[in-house]
Amino acid sequence: MSTFKGIVSEFPGIRVDFFRQQAGFTPPLACFLSHIHSDHLAGLETFDGCFIYCSAATKELLLRLEKKSVRLNYARGILEDPRQQTYKHLEKKLKPLPLDTPISIELLPGYTIQVTLLDANHCVGAVMFLFEGGDKAVLYTGDIRCEPRLITAITQNPNMIEYSSGMEILDRIYLDTSVLDDYTLQPKAEGLQELLEKLRKYPADTIFHFQAWTYGYEEVWVALSKALNSKIHVDNYKMRVFESLVTKPKDNRWAIQTHLAKEAPALVGFTCGNSLHEGCLTRDENVRIHSCEKGMGCSVMDTKPIVWIRPIVTHLKDGRDVMEVGIGGGGEDLAQASVLTPEDILEILQLMSVNHRLPAELHASMDMLKKTLSSGRDISLLADLDGTAEDPVTQLVKSLLCKLEAIRNPTKERDETSVTQTLPNVIRFPYARHSSLPELREFTRVFKARDITPCTFDADLWLQKGWSIANLFGACCSGDTFEYDGILDRRAKELAVLQQDTERDDGSQQTSSSNLPALSPVGQHPVEDLHASNAATSISSLSTPNPVETRQEYGFASSDQVTDDLDSDYPDLQGDSQASTISDRAYATRRIAYDTAIANIDGSSWGTFGLISTTDNHTHPEEELGHHISAGEKTIPGSPDLSAL
Repeated sequence: MSTFKGIVSEFPGIRVDFFRQQAGFTPPLACFLSHIHSDHLAGLETFDGCFIYCSAATKELLLRLEKKSVRLNYARGILEDPRQQTYKHLEKKLKPLPLDTPISIELLPGYTIQVTLLDANHCVGAVMFLFEGGDKAVLYTGDIRCEPRLITAITQNPNMIEYSSGMEILDRIYLDTSVLDDYTLQPKAEGLQELLEKLRKYPADTIFHFQAWTYGYEEVWVALSKALNSKIHVDNYKMRVFESLVTKPKDNRWAIQTHLAKEAPALVGFTCGNSLHEGCLTRDENVRIHSCEKGMGCSVMDTKPIVWIRPIVTHLKDGRDVMEVGIGGGGEDLAQASVLTPEDILEILQLMSVNHRLPAELHASMDMLKKTLSSGRDISLLADLDGTAEDPVTQLVKSLLCKLEAIRNPTKERDETSVTQTLPNVIRFPYARHSSLPELREFTRVFKARDITPCTFDADLWLQKGWSIANLFGACCSGDTFEYDGILDRRAKELAVLQQDTERDDGSQQTSSSNLPALSPVGQHPVEDLHASNAATSISSLSTPNPVETRQEYGFASSDQVTDDLDSDYPDLQGDSQASTISDRAYATRRIAYDTAIANIDGSSWGTFGLISTTDNHTHPEEELGHHISAGEKTIPGSPDLSAL
């Protein structure tokens, strides 16, 4: 999933693949969209700014995207007029550009940049951007599969010869780092060959379903249709979307069609003279291959035995498979999905903290959900691919945990079925849409750029794994100083300080716990309230926000807002929002104020308490508002008498 915030430091007037206004940055003069996967569309739904430049295919596909609820309503006959196409309001903002053509864009009088769109080998319409101007040149890859054929093509591209030959040097590559594992990927052609060999073992009347849950598998459709001599049934939504890739003027019936992507004629057909030649996609259900969305009412899918075709990332040498779990977005692009926002995950955590009817193993897995919440990103939950998307609460939580576990460990033992046994009803074949570390190294080695900035990153994960730009790509670059490594160094120092603060806090709490009042000033609040408060406190204390200035300076992702939301909902009595060392006196002051407020809410006699200063990290009582308090006191002498109000 992309975490890039769109900032191209060499060209501060533009934004790429991120469309929300960010504090500390002026609005962009031009925006660029590499492709239509959902993790690259952040903020587009409400965008009302400058022009957005993209490929022609990306524009037409984007304008026809619909949310799952809209698609289902149409399929069930619940019509809405006009169609609720999410990005239709951008029709006049989107400016399509041709590929492999240097184009000058004037951002301001006297300020012009040149941009060239290059094929990214990721999904239909997906491109890289080469930005040049003012003695600067950077390559933004977006999402890319730089298998050998793409590397050969880009080194021979006339627009890249200067950089691939070493005549000129790229200042930076903004690189797709969705997968940094050091394993080999099979080229797409080898994956298709493996798939077709497996299909030949099945009887001629077998019905297959290829689960193209997102964009990027268009070539698989073409190969399947040709090999099995069958068209592929898709639902109306998919058909409408891909039909948009073939256009012609509406006022001239004899005009020549324009194909906006190389896959378009094979998918949805073309005209030759007066003859219409159909593509491999069809609305006719009576075919051997299906790629329709489940729940759309296909009679064949509902009544016939099906063999499922599922893409994976790769076969590992140790006999395991790396499963495709949604890396790089696309959760609900073409298939039903339940998308959970940070607010949704927070509600699940709240429910789990007080609902003792949930299985014990779910409560034991709360840490995984807390870490997901701290990321601030949505989670797209594909339902079990052979089941339905509607789950009760317990099944939803289990599905979420299974998805997160799959992301953390997307490997599975290979299920090799003997030829003498019954043929499996699931066929898996390797077809990665992102490159792993070996391919990324080969790609970056071609250009020897001065610096590399990751577009998908988690600083804490990088530190945990010992990754850095220097050790991953240093040998592939011409520079020896890397900006992102400086960010990693600062983050490592932050974590070291936080660890020291935590150790001091733990020691302070242990030595002072015997002196702290165990009860509220009036009485003890209910046990279940304490349990819920403690569970919630553990949620808020998990996330460690990164410095605002560091994140905003480089435009990287931050969990500060999520952490602030948690802190406002769950008071952490023994921690501090600014990670300072809290004294016994300050802890006692805050504890008494909290217990008194709880007792007042419970309806007991009204207790009074003093206020705490808003300076010096909230650790010192304000003398003008409340006198010094000892750890054993339950009220603060000199505090205002609220009972008279």
